[in-house]
Amino acid sequence: MFRIAKNLVKTFEQSVQDMGLDRSLDVYFQSIPPQLLVPGCDTTATVHGLRVLRVAESQLQLCSFFDYIVGIDGEPLPTTANQHGFLHPDYQRIFALLNARSGNSVQLNVWSAKGGVYRDEYLQLQPKSAVEDVSLEPEASQPAHCVFEPLGFSVQWTPLLSATYTYHVLNINLPGGPAMVSGIIPQDDYIVGCQDGLLATGGETILPDIVRARAGRDLELYVYNAPSDTLRPVTVHIGPEGRLGCGVGYGFLHRIPAPAIRPSSDAFVPAAALVQPTDPVPADSVAVPPSDVPLPLPAHRKKRHPAHSGAAVAMQDYFQEGKDASPRITPAGTPVPPPQSSR
Repeated sequence: MFRIAKNLVKTFEQSVQDMGLDRSLDVYFQSIPPQLLVPGCDTTATVHGLRVLRVAESQLQLCSFFDYIVGIDGEPLPTTANQHGFLHPDYQRIFALLNARSGNSVQLNVWSAKGGVYRDEYLQLQPKSAVEDVSLEPEASQPAHCVFEPLGFSVQWTPLLSATYTYHVLNINLPGGPAMVSGIIPQDDYIVGCQDGLLATGGETILPDIVRARAGRDLELYVYNAPSDTLRPVTVHIGPEGRLGCGVGYGFLHRIPAPAIRPSSDAFVPAAALVQPTDPVPADSVAVPPSDVPLPLPAHRKKRHPAHSGAAVAMQDYFQEGKDASPRITPAGTPVPPPQSSR
C-alpha cells in the first residue's frame, strides 16, 4: 500500500514538472522577475544565485541558508563563462557596482526558499573610515577591493534547485529512537542539511544512506521548524541498526512553506479600540434605584391655560380702541360729601 502511494506521488510530481516544461522553469522559482533571468541561467536546472551562508548578529535583513541573491538594483548578477561554458559570478564587476553605491543604499533582489517568495532588500553601504593600501597591479590579477564596510554576511554561488533538497518529517515510527530522543517534531520539522554538507547533492535516498553509514555514531542535522520559523542544529545518535526512527517525505509536496504572518506587538492600535464598549440600554428598560434610597414625591404641576390665538387678540384690541382712558366721573345725583374739619 505504501509503495502504491509512493508511486502516485512520483507520478503527480512528474506531471507537474511536465506542465512547466513550456516555461522551462519550476513554479517554485517563477516568483523571480523575468528581467533577472539571463540566458543560460533561466531554467530549473541552471538558475543560480548567491546563497547566504552566514550572517552576523547585526544583520537582520537576510536569512542564512534560505536566501539567494539573484540581482542587484533590479539587474541580473554580472556573470562570466568559464572554459567549460558554465556561468559563474563576476565578482570584480559586482564589487565595482557596490563601490559605486558606497555611502548610499543598494537594492538586493532576494529569492527565499521559504515558499519560493521573492522580495527586495535595501542595504546601507557605509564608507570605510580606515585607510588601506591599494595594490598597483592590474585589476585582473588582484582580488576585488571594496571601499565600504563589511555587509555582515557571506555568500556562495549555488543553484536554486538545492533549496528543494529538504526532507519533511512525517511521523515517528520508532518509539525511543534517535528522532524521538533528539526532539524532532513530526509534521512541523524539515531536515534541510547535514554535517559536512553531505545532503548538498540532494536525492530521495541520500538521507537514509547517510544514516545507515553513520550507524553507532553521532550525526548532526540541521532542522527547520515551520511554525516557529527557526533553524536549529540537532545531534542524533544513530543506533547499530542504522535507523533514524522517523518517516520523511521528499519532493514537490514536501517543500518548505512560506512562514505564517504573525501580528506584531508593536502594531498601532487606535485609542477608540482601547475603550471598553458598554452594553446598550434597551429603549423600554427602566432604571430601578437601590432599595435604601427613598423615592422622590411626585411634584404638583400647575395647570396651564391655553394661550390666546392671534385672531382673538386682534379682535380684543379692536373693541378697546373706542374706550376713554380718562378717570371715571361720579354721577350728579350722588355728590361727594365735603371733607370734615377737625377742631
